[in-house]
Amino acid sequence: MHDHLLQTLGHTSGVHDWRLRRVVTASTQYYLAGREPENERSVNSERFEVEVYNDHPAAQGGEMRRGSAAVTLLPGDEARIDARIRQAVFMAGLTDNPPFDLPGPAVYPQVLTADRLLEAEPARVARDLAGRLLEAVAHEPGISLASAEFFVDRHEMELENSRGVNGREARTSLLVDFVLLARDEAGHETESHVEVRRRALQGVDLPELVRRQAQYARDTLRAGEPETGRFPVIISGDALHQLLGGSFMSPLAFRSSARFKYEGVSRWELGASVYDGATPTGDPLTVYANAILPWGLGSGAFDEDGVPGARLQVIEHGVLRSFWAPQRYAQYLQVPPTGAFGNLEVLPGSLAVADMWQGVGLLYHVVAFSSMMPDPVTGNFVGEIRLGYERRGHEVRPIKGGSLSGNLFVGLAHARLSQETVMLGDYLGPQAVRFPELTVSGR
Repeated sequence: MHDHLLQTLGHTSGVHDWRLRRVVTASTQYYLAGREPENERSVNSERFEVEVYNDHPAAQGGEMRRGSAAVTLLPGDEARIDARIRQAVFMAGLTDNPPFDLPGPAVYPQVLTADRLLEAEPARVARDLAGRLLEAVAHEPGISLASAEFFVDRHEMELENSRGVNGREARTSLLVDFVLLARDEAGHETESHVEVRRRALQGVDLPELVRRQAQYARDTLRAGEPETGRFPVIISGDALHQLLGGSFMSPLAFRSSARFKYEGVSRWELGASVYDGATPTGDPLTVYANAILPWGLGSGAFDEDGVPGARLQVIEHGVLRSFWAPQRYAQYLQVPPTGAFGNLEVLPGSLAVADMWQGVGLLYHVVAFSSMMPDPVTGNFVGEIRLGYERRGHEVRPIKGGSLSGNLFVGLAHARLSQETVMLGDYLGPQAVRFPELTVSGR
């Protein structure tokens, strides 16, 4: 099928450039229902992702334009290759983009993306993780396991294009997904859903994860609503990851994107402050777009176009230094192509986590949001509090419900970042951030 695709791309009229990505996936899956094994299976798949580029005069006449269209082909589709490529050429001819070139051959960095243990013994890894999870839950009073899923995947990618790019890379991924149930003496029950995605087995500490989440679940049973007002707020762990990383795209990545700068969506300017007019008083913010972070979920030797992975300083001490730029938008903005954003790396700050609530009266500490989708354009956010803690001196009260809101960019101008860092898949940065004032809406 591969050779047939290359032949078709080479002789089909209207194919002026092309990109071909072959992805082979081997997935090992293991399921628990309560404490009992429910299912174990292996799933293998293969697909060819083809992008066709067509150059043509603009619809209104004048300069040449470039359009593109994508098609995905599966084993068994070989008889349809010629027709699907001709259809892609037709669709590409309907799009008028300014011209841009594809990248050529390059030297790719060595990046840690494939865990040998996950590659060699995926079934044993899944079963061992299940055993460790069951053992950890058994040590937690008032806690039971509702269900659990373990996915151990290996993806092998081959990338070629019409300009001579030829890259190959293996990437592994691990998903651990489980639900804990907590019940008190009165029969009240709550659940805690945990989802962990990692590239490698190292760093997945199930006993510690279960201990922390079990305590969160027990605290949720006795949690009340927060007060309403503007208060100092600490956001940590997965909640901080949600705020900085976003469910769709990190606001930090969005505003520093060459694409969104070119499209006029990002207001940031090189050499200017990223704090939206706020005068900084907190720890200076330094951010990297890191596509070569060891074991990062967003890491890779090359991106989908074939641009080599890199670690790019985007923000230095609150000032925008670079736009991260895929091949196409690098040419549009006339900046060097840097490839995909990769992982969000934020340098640590000056304050220890243990000192973050010292010298403050009433303070809220949020450890989990039910939902958090910061607006990547404005930086405004509103998140429902799934679990947090109200601190008044030495008094600590769990809280849930209500919401937390503010503006991320203004908040970061005044925030204190922890000295301690944490690696959460596609985020490497402070374990916690203290904002001097955010809006809490509760009782």
